[in-house]
Amino acid sequence: MHSEYQSNAMTEIALALAMAFFSIMVLAMLSMGSALKTETSVAPNLTEGIHLSLPAETNVETVKARKVAAEDVIIYWSGRFFDSSLEPIVPETLADHERLVLAIAPDLSIREAMAARKQITAAGLEVTALDSRWMKTLEERDP
Repeated sequence: MHSEYQSNAMTEIALALAMAFFSIMVLAMLSMGSALKTETSVAPNLTEGIHLSLPAETNVETVKARKVAAEDVIIYWSGRFFDSSLEPIVPETLADHERLVLAIAPDLSIREAMAARKQITAAGLEVTALDSRWMKTLEERDP
């Protein structure tokens, strides 16, 4: 009743299961053994890079907000720099400030943001996005 082919079929199935188990074991060992590599990006010619902050519209309870003095806020809009009272300023005059906050439009391209950042020589510059109120005010002011 037992033929030679029936035992070969069982051997083939056992071998296939063993190979599948071995493959899963190797994949599991590789995934557990490899650590995620984190890299920080630094822009060319900028040793400190760009620091991003959460926009002002986020939930206040989950984000600890810090107060920023009005003279430490710079707004970049339509290729120009403004202070907190929306008066035009020259970014080279801000080198003596220790910490500045550069507020940019959320839809500004990375290239434009980097170009704006490069114009400000202050050491402690933090970049954040303008909220909807600032955007509306700037759009009304500069159609």
